Parts: sequence; structure tokens; C-alpha cells
Amino acid sequence: MKKYILMGYCSLAFCTLLSAQSNLVNFKKIKELGGIEEYLYQPNGMNILLLQDNASPVATVQIVYRVGSKHEVLGNTGSTHLLEHLMFKGTPTFNKKNGNTITDVLQNTGAQLNATTWYDRTNYFETLPSDKIELAIQIEADRMRNSLLLKEDKEAEMTVVRNEFERGENNPNALLDKEIWASAYVAHPYHHSTIGWKSDIENAPIEVLKNFYNTYYWPDNATLTIIGDFRKENVFALIEKYFGKITKAPNVMPQPYTEEPQQYGPRKITVKKPGELGVVNKAYKIPGALHEDLPALNILAQIIGSGPSAILNKTFVDTRLGIYSYASATNFKEVGLFTIGVGFPVASKHEDIDAKISEVVAKIQKEGVSQDEVNRVVAKISAQTILARDGSGVIASALNEAIASGDWTDYITGVDRLKKVTPADVLRVANKYLVEDQSTTGYFIPKQAGAQNQNTAKANNYMPENGPFYYRHPENEHAHEENTPASSSLKNKEEEMISVENLIEKSASVFKREKVSGIDVVSVKTSAKDFVTVAASISLGNYASETKNDVIPALTASMLSKGTTLNDKFKFSEKLQKLGVTLNVNASTFKINIGFKCLKKDLDQVIALLAEELRNPLFDAKEFENLKQQFIGNTQQDLNDPGERGSIALSQAIYPKGNPNYSLSVEDNITNIKNATLDEVKAFHKKYFGTASMRLVIVGDTEGANLNASLKKSFKNWNGGVTEKLKFEEASKANAKTEIVVIPEKPSAELFIGQFTGLKRADADYIPFYIGNYTLGAGFAGRLMQTVRDVDGLTYSISSGIGGNIETGGYWYVNASFNPNLFQKGLDATMVQVDKWVKNGITAEELENKKTNLIGSFKVGMSTTNGMARTILSFIERGLEPNYIDQYPKDIEKATLQQVNDAIKKYIQLDKMIIIKAGSLDK
Repeated sequence: MKKYILMGYCSLAFCTLLSAQSNLVNFKKIKELGGIEEYLYQPNGMNILLLQDNASPVATVQIVYRVGSKHEVLGNTGSTHLLEHLMFKGTPTFNKKNGNTITDVLQNTGAQLNATTWYDRTNYFETLPSDKIELAIQIEADRMRNSLLLKEDKEAEMTVVRNEFERGENNPNALLDKEIWASAYVAHPYHHSTIGWKSDIENAPIEVLKNFYNTYYWPDNATLTIIGDFRKENVFALIEKYFGKITKAPNVMPQPYTEEPQQYGPRKITVKKPGELGVVNKAYKIPGALHEDLPALNILAQIIGSGPSAILNKTFVDTRLGIYSYASATNFKEVGLFTIGVGFPVASKHEDIDAKISEVVAKIQKEGVSQDEVNRVVAKISAQTILARDGSGVIASALNEAIASGDWTDYITGVDRLKKVTPADVLRVANKYLVEDQSTTGYFIPKQAGAQNQNTAKANNYMPENGPFYYRHPENEHAHEENTPASSSLKNKEEEMISVENLIEKSASVFKREKVSGIDVVSVKTSAKDFVTVAASISLGNYASETKNDVIPALTASMLSKGTTLNDKFKFSEKLQKLGVTLNVNASTFKINIGFKCLKKDLDQVIALLAEELRNPLFDAKEFENLKQQFIGNTQQDLNDPGERGSIALSQAIYPKGNPNYSLSVEDNITNIKNATLDEVKAFHKKYFGTASMRLVIVGDTEGANLNASLKKSFKNWNGGVTEKLKFEEASKANAKTEIVVIPEKPSAELFIGQFTGLKRADADYIPFYIGNYTLGAGFAGRLMQTVRDVDGLTYSISSGIGGNIETGGYWYVNASFNPNLFQKGLDATMVQVDKWVKNGITAEELENKKTNLIGSFKVGMSTTNGMARTILSFIERGLEPNYIDQYPKDIEKATLQQVNDAIKKYIQLDKMIIIKAGSLDK
């Protein structure tokens, strides 16, 4: 009897475990490398990658489909990307009618979710609290085969995707890049960009999309990746539960077989549109990512185009022929392009820049590169490979590209491939692939100077990051993106460091805080292995309110990387490059921001280099004049940017001149740059750089890193800096007004709506108002996205936020992009939602959802060392203790519905709306 009972009865947990074990035969282990295990789920052929790390209660679930824009043909270009959007629209289980859309249920857990489409693949992913893994797996299994793909959803989403296309057309580099690919590859399906041709976006029938979906979206064409905090047996049980119902594809999935024919001579294309800088981009055909020559080509691209020591930088930027330069080798599965580009003032001729690029190539083909150059690049990439493994989301993203290239193990072995490259290999690939007859050259020719159209033009302070211009292929992420303000120029947006997507509740946090050589230092040990992240800042006191040249802080910060009294800029950058480290030092008018990530073993060297840069800048006169030209060239580009122009017009309509949040016009800004002197820079450095208000946070594998000893050695006897507080006159709410900023030939226009609130971060109303605004316009689950984008289909990007320096009294704004012909309709639809929000407030259900969302995303965002370091720094800058990290979720939780709705009504007045329209709009 006892034996019968034992055999016939078990606890629920034990039965679940037995069930999981009984199904383990369905999971065939293929291989294991670098801690990643690969399995084949035999019932339906789905690949599985598992990387377990239980140190933080966060995980990323990602599914990669081996289908991208290369699988499309004429008539359905852009189908993969449009499907990416539609697969967020719901299934019979998760949909709007049920009140549980995919974006709602995921975002309400605090998940960071997104999807991206590219030439060889599409991926969907969510990084979320690890106790919500089942939800993520359920959703990914459900939409794999049960996506609704309704005609009405497609019609609404078509205009959303078209607006995304139009936004890309606003960018000269993106536009030129698209034309180069279309000319370089005439037959291979990489010919058309991932987002597709506009007419296909507009006209592709839903039946075409459904057929595409039913052809490629099957488990045997997918890799499911799970990274982070999980138990393998539980994951296997969940995969069995949700994916076990899905069969293999019923038919063979067709694969593109078109090969690019021989190219019999150089090709050239020209794009003429309004702009401020000329661009020459030379592109050479190269093979796919796993080809044996790709490592050498990647190293060549770094030597040519990355950092102060790069050949292009020395040839063009240092000589003032160019404003920026770049080089890159694509790593696509089948074929690709090696590109060399230069942006330059209109005074130069395209033909001269083109010829100079050819001279650079010819010299490399004749003289080759040195062993030291190869070693530096390999050392840099080796270190950066380790440093990049910071959080499950980042690892998933990198694995995604390796899967797309055809072999996920390249994520682990890629550095070993690089280490085998010799200077002879680099010389060989330069001669083999950088061949004029296999090239396509693109010229972007500015049609007219933007300054001619500046009747209403305004632009913001130019605050560049310290370091070389970085250009990324513009369509690398045609994503269903987490919605953030389109413009980067909402002044001092970086001051609002309490963006809760970047925070985490760390209830058992152990913070060590002490003064070291006059610096306020906070140290936090986390589960990160072998690396640390440092975030620091120096206050500029009352500088923002003084009648001084606003560009001096940014110029000073940028001059720091141009050499020190101990090492010229080449030697200095080479030392950093060998360590794989980028020292980011940039400045607003409020503070100097400092940051880096390095291997723990290198911390002492990096601290020494940081101290050298901060304490002993060379301030070379020639470098200063070069830098001013770069600032002017980059600032001039704002003249043709609707986002920049619109946001500055909004700032100027809200704040009076002299207020720290007021933004200068482009003309004033350029005048400031031209008038800036090296003596002013030196005086600024002498007064404001020092330890008086310097704060530094280090997060990661801090045990044994010996930070304090390094700081004491490198920052000994460094004095200076200011402790004064920012003084300012309180602004007041301005009257309603509408302003139009006309910019010709821009297929996407920008809308800004806003008004002064005066809210400061320390105010009791701040968090209630923050929650209220979050309900209106933050992320996929915000009302604006769910109506103006998802229902009305009028925009790709719409959001609301809190802008300005929130220690001095901020402002509230809405930002959206619209096709000029749909602009008024978009404005009307936006105002319907704003009106409803102000008059009726938010609901109790919305409040609870947003609290769950904010507190969940708190966990997710701070699972990276950078998220934690920046967050703690923002707290101590405001006079709070690091352990406010534990209090913040409680402050969110205790906000009441009455407080939230009262705050909305208190700070937003419908009759005081300032409306800015920027783009190709008729006054």
C-alpha cells in the first residue's frame, strides 16, 4: 500500500520536475562554448541558446528569425520590417480588445522591449525581471504563429513605417548610404534598404505580408536565446509548454540565390539636397562576415578610421580639410561594403576630397600597416569584448548579430580570429578589396546654405561628446523602438538623471562612501566580472547664469583629448586604445561629465591617464583652431534639422534670455565659437577643474581594484573647482503662441508642444507629475503611442517628457514627427489626448500599471554597471545618499491618484500651450 501511494502521488513541484525531466529527451545538446549552451528542440527544429547568470534577478528573452530584407523581392521590399511592427499588434490571446496588448503586459512588468530588422535577420527581445520569463516565452511563442495581421492594423501601421522612412530621408548620411547600396549591389537583394522602397511600404497588400509570415516565421527558422537569471530545467519546461505546440514549417523555406554579377568599373552617385556639409563616401565590395579575410578588413577599418591616430583623422580633420571622418567594414552574412567617408566644409571640392581618399588607400596598399598598429587594435577590441558583456540585453544584442552572420560561436571566437591577423594580412586585403573598379562613390552636395532660410531659425548649444565623430549605418535598427524624444537638443536633458528606465531597486545594496584626495567617492561591488564602470562629474557652479560664452565648457572638455603636457594626442590616444578604453569627458553649462569602463587590472593605468588629461591638458593653439572649425561645421548642420530647430524654438518661447534653460540661436552659437579664445579656455579650466565639487562613482568588480590608492597617487595635491550654487531668476508661465520654423525639402516635420512648469526635482509634486506624464507619453504603453501612433497611424515617434535643468525649474513637452501633409491631423489628434489627460487625469488602473512598470524597470535598468553608476551619481549630485536607490521605489509606490491628477491640473494649463512646427511647412 505504501509503495502504491508513493508511486501514485507526488507534490506539485516534484511532478513538475518529473515532467520537465521526462521531456529532456526533446532537447538535444549541440555544443557548449564560453558558458553558452546550444540545444536543438527536436520536435520542431528550433535552436536554443542558454547563458545562465543568477547574480541579478533580470533576464533577457530573445528570438531571432533567420529572415531579413534580403528575402524580399520587388513589390514586397520592407515586408520583414512592416511585419516586425505588425507582430506587436496582437494575437487572439494578447490584443487591444482584451485590454492586454503585448506592449502593455510586458511594459507593465518593467520590461525593456524592442525588435529590430536587418538584412539577414529579425529579432524580438525583452529584458525583464526574471520572475516574468514565462510571460516573455509565452508571448514569443504566441506571436510566432498566431499574429493577427489584420488589414486595418496594416493600414494604420503603414503610415507609421512611412514616417520612419521619411525621418531617415531627413538625414544626409542615411540618404547617401541608401543610394550607395542601391548602386553598389544591382542584383543581390542587399540592393534595397531594410525599410524598403516607399511605394512598397505604401502599397504592399496584407495578403503579401501574410504569405511572407507563413513562409518564414516557424521554429525551425528561429533561435531562442535566454540570458540571465533562470534555472535550465524550468526553462525547458516552459519551452515545452509554449513552443511544443508549434510544428516545423510545412514547406521548404525559399532562400535567395541571386549573386552579384561582376562589376566592370567604378560607379558614382550624387545626392543633392539642402545641407551644410559636403560628404564623400567611397565603398568597396567585400565578402561576408565569416570569410577568412573579414578579421583583417575589420582591423584595417579601425586603423584607417578610429581615433585621433587614425589615418583619416590625421589626413582630413587635423589638416582642417574635413569636419569628421569614418571607416567601417560591414559584417553581413553574404557580402558587404568597406566604406571610407569624410564630411567637410562647402569650401572644399568633392573631387579633391575624393582624390585624397584614393591617395590614402594607395599609400596603405603600397606601405601597409605596422605590427604596433595591428597590436593596438587587437588589444582594444579584446578589452572591449569583455567590457561589452555588461548586462543580459547587451549580450543578447551581440549574439543576435553573430546568429545572423551564420555562426553564433563567432561571438566567442571572434577575438581569436582577430589575434591571428598579421600586417601582411592587412596589406593583402587592402590590395585585394580596395580596388577602384570595385568601388561605388557617393557625393552628398548641399544644394543651398541653410543660413539663407533663417528668418525663424533657432538652434541649441552644441555639446559634442569628447572624441571623434562616430557614424553608424543608419538602418541597423529599424526598430519598434522604446519611444524617446526625437531631438537630442532639449536643453540639458541629461540633467534629468532620474529617468527610471535606467534605475533599479537594489534592496541589499552595500555602498562605500568616503573622501579620497578631496573627491567624493562611492564604490559599489556587483557581480560584474573583471571590469568596472566609473561615472564622475564636476559642478560648474553658477556658470550657466553668468553672461559668459556658453560654448567655452564644451570647447574646454573637447580640448582635453587633444594632448597633454606629458603625451601628445597620438601617444595619449594610443595608450587608451591598447586598454580598450574611451575616456568620455564632455560638458554642459552646468557640469563636466566624466565616464569610462575598463578592465579591473587596468584601473590604475586608466586613473593615471584620466588625471593626466584633467590636470595637464596641452591646450595647443593649432588644435584649438581645428576644434573650433569642427564645432562650427557640426553646429551648422543644425540649420537643416527640424528636431534641433523645433526644440530650440520651444526653449526660447518658454524661457527668457538669461535663464539657464534658454537656448541660443545657431547664429549666436556660431558667433560664440568664432569668438572663443584659447585664453578663455585656459582660464575656465583653471577656475572650474578641480576636486572641490568632484564626485566619482565606481561600480562593478571593485574588490582588489585599489581605486583609492590610484586616486591618491594620481590626484594628489590637485586643487581648484568651485562649490558655489547655481543662482537664477525664476521664470514664469508664458502665454500661448504658435511658431512655424520653415526648413525646405524635409519629408518629415517635427511638432513640439510645451509650457513652463517650474517643477524642481526636490518638489513634492515632482514624482506625482512624473507618473502622470509617464502615463501620457512614455514608451509603448503611453497614451500618445497607443492612440496617435497605434490607432491613428500618424507618426513613428511621439512622446512627452520633462525638460530643462530640473534643479532650476523645468518644462513639460510633447514631441512628435509627422509627414507634412498629415501635420495638422497629427497636431489635432495629439491635442485630443492632451486635453483628455489634463481634464480627466489618469485612472486608478493606469496608476497601478505605471507604478509596476516604473519599479520593474528600476530593476532592469540597473542590472548594468553603467546604469547603476550614473544613477548613484545623479543622487549624490542632488545631495542625496546612495541608498536613495532603496527609497525611490517607495516614493513611486506611495503616490496617490489624487496627487497625480492634482499635479497634472496644477502645472498644465490648456490655454497656455506653446506650439512649434518645424519642417517643410507652409507658413
